[in-house]
Parts: sequence; structure tokens; C-alpha cells
Amino acid sequence: MDDKIFETKLNEFDNMTSAPEGTEEKEDLKDVVAPSVAEDTEEPAVKKQDKKKRKPMSAEHKEKLKENLKRGREKSIETRRRNRELRDIEKKEKLEAQEEKLLKSLQNKKNKKDQENSLLSQIQELKEKLKNKEKLETIKEYREASPQKKEESPQQKKEPPTPEGRPQAPPPETPAQRNKRLYKMMKGLR
Repeated sequence: MDDKIFETKLNEFDNMTSAPEGTEEKEDLKDVVAPSVAEDTEEPAVKKQDKKKRKPMSAEHKEKLKENLKRGREKSIETRRRNRELRDIEKKEKLEAQEEKLLKSLQNKKNKKDQENSLLSQIQELKEKLKNKEKLETIKEYREASPQKKEESPQQKKEPPTPEGRPQAPPPETPAQRNKRLYKMMKGLR
């Protein structure tokens, strides 16, 4: 039965591709076509499954789908806009925080410089006071050492205090000792 089908198919093919009689092409075509047709018949024919056809959409259904699509687009645009605004706000807050940090660091630097300047000015004042005190002490020492004595009036003469009633004062510091003591105190300030 397969042979009959093959022959009928071959005859039909020959009729379709037949050239006018007396040409050599007819024999050549049989040789060329016959093996390819034989190969096709050996393989089972694969049937394509037909897809189910969709029912045509009604106008109402189309309108509903269009409306849903429109609402979806509007919502997505709205969410993108909201997210963009949130990103902008976060970016601004981040920049403000960075600016605050920079401002604080600059203020701290300024405060440190102000403190250093005030401490240096205090040191200068102390040095000036120390020089003034030294001058006064040297003047007092010079007066005490001078042989001139002022004449004292009888009203100004006072009785010397008794040594028992008063505690004795420590010996006076020399200017060199005082300077040494002050430099030790100011050592940590610089």
C-alpha cells in the first residue's frame, strides 16, 4: 500500500514538473526528486494542533480594559512622581546634615582659636603685672636700703608691736624665685 501511495505521489509530481517531451531534464528530475520524496514518506506526519480561537471581545469588555489601562498608567505616573519627590527630600536632608557638620567643625575651630587668643592675652597681662611688681619691689628695696631717713613726727611714732601677739611672716621671695614659680604655673597654659 505504501508503494502505491509513493507511485501516485511521484506521478503527480512528474506531471507538475514535466517538461516538453524529448528533453533530458525529465529523467534528471526523476532521479533528483525521487529520493527526497521517499525520505518524506518515511517520517510520520506531524499534525499541528490548532489553537482555540478566542471569542470576539465585546465593546463593553474592550472599554473596561482600556479604562483599567488608563487608571494603571495614571497610578504608575503618580507613584513615580511621589518617589522622585521623596528622593529629592532625602537628598536635601542629607546635604543639610553635611552642611551642619561643616558649620559645627568651623565653629569649633573658631572657638579654639578664640580660647587660645584669650589665654595668650591673659599670659601677656600677667607678664606685665609681674614686671610692674618687680619694678615696685626694686623701688621699695632701694628706699629701704637708702641711708636717708625721714624725720618722724611724734604723732607718727608708734610703739612696736609685741612679737608674741603677731605671727611672723615668711621671708620675702626674691624676684627670681617669683618668676620661676609663675613660669611653672603658666607652663601648662601654652
